[in-house]
Amino acid sequence: MCRRVKIKNKFIMKGSFKMEEKLIDMKISGSGKISGGRYNEVKISGSAKVEGDIECYNYKCSGSSIASGNVKAETVGISGSTKIMGDLDTDEISVSGSSSILGNVDARKVKISGSTDIGGSLHTEDIQISGSVSIDGDCEAENFHARGGFKIGGLLNAGNIDIEMYGSCKVKDIGGENIKVRLGRGHFFVKMLNLFMNNKGLEASTIEGDDIFLENTTAKIVRGNNVTIGDNCNIETVEYRNEINIDSTSKTVCKKID
Repeated sequence: MCRRVKIKNKFIMKGSFKMEEKLIDMKISGSGKISGGRYNEVKISGSAKVEGDIECYNYKCSGSSIASGNVKAETVGISGSTKIMGDLDTDEISVSGSSSILGNVDARKVKISGSTDIGGSLHTEDIQISGSVSIDGDCEAENFHARGGFKIGGLLNAGNIDIEMYGSCKVKDIGGENIKVRLGRGHFFVKMLNLFMNNKGLEASTIEGDDIFLENTTAKIVRGNNVTIGDNCNIETVEYRNEINIDSTSKTVCKKID
């Protein structure tokens, strides 16, 4: 019943370079420029500008970098600050600093414990968020795990969605199989913080899935097979097929559907 689309594996970095091609490392520890092209490892601990499209096995930035084109790498690690003006295509990206990608992101695995802004859409198999993420387009994944705050301008489409809120969470629509949304641990502290920050929890227009559990959620329509509406939800309409459970602190109108 949900609107999920199976993600095709499209990570082709391995074997994309000819075996006889000898690639050099590019390391910047001061200030410099890197011309577009193919490299083995790009390591930036100072300040660097990448001019044009770049392909490499590993892209690591613990300093500051700006890439004017597209970046394609086997692994990307950002513990400093990185801005990519184009698209990012990688097998795995880890961000513990700050990153801004103006285009689309295609990655098998995404781990964010810092701050990331994506101007396009994100396509991944697995994403783990313990910081903050802003995605202007859609987010498509097999597994979506969030332990922080996020903003998604389009559709969040994933098989398993597990959200533990420690900040504001906003998304246009959600489609999935198993959807679980709850307030973060340290329940009393989080409630006081959310009250102080006027945080309404998760905000969405529609939420559609098979098995749904929601807390502190505001939505127009929730539709699923088995639906549990927990604490402090404000749902205009809940449509369910099999089972419905509603906490007394939540407001909604229920409708059983075939």
